[in-house]
Amino acid sequence: MPGRLFSARSAIAAAILALLPFATFAQQRQAPAPAAPAAAAPAGEYRLAGFRSANFGMTADQVRQAIRKDFNVAADKIETAENAVERTQILAVTVPDLLPSGGPAQVAYVIGYRTKQLVQVTVTWGGGVNPQLAPAAAIDSARMLQGYLAGLGYKADTVATNLAQPDGSIVVFRGDDAQGRRTILVLGGVAAPEGQKPAGPPVLQISYIRDPATPDVFQIRKGDF
Repeated sequence: MPGRLFSARSAIAAAILALLPFATFAQQRQAPAPAAPAAAAPAGEYRLAGFRSANFGMTADQVRQAIRKDFNVAADKIETAENAVERTQILAVTVPDLLPSGGPAQVAYVIGYRTKQLVQVTVTWGGGVNPQLAPAAAIDSARMLQGYLAGLGYKADTVATNLAQPDGSIVVFRGDDAQGRRTILVLGGVAAPEGQKPAGPPVLQISYIRDPATPDVFQIRKGDF
């Protein structure tokens, strides 16, 4: 039975996220882009530098400056939190209009445990940020971002799209750049295993990750305990 359920989920994912031509998305709206690389990459080779003005490797203070520049917000509008388990610092800001019809989004910047530098940026629409996000709007935003990401030039052998997950979420896009930096776009709350309803409201998240193979988080290492 599990095989049949997975096939059903895959069919749902394909039906929900059947792509329009990529050029259509580019003409409709330019999606929020990762920051441009500091140095020019060889032709056809994409390099992920961060998100907008916030580049991987920046300190927390530099990220705060980038947030204020990108979104024209006061310093006191930038929330600060700590992941107690990973011991990373998180800077977050809510932005009203990153995507058309997407509603408010939270942009969260993760400062690594060891390096004290920017190692990840995650943008979230729907879910706890905006429970009123309609499923159709979440799907439209997912399709728009998928089309945008597919045209950037991630390494072809790392790219995957429309992967249905056991919890009903869909990996809309996953890909690595030439340096091994990863982008992953996940849509949840619009599909579920057969006979079940989606858990919670729709939620769409895109994450830009500096080093997915070696996360900069606190870990108990061999010999430490």
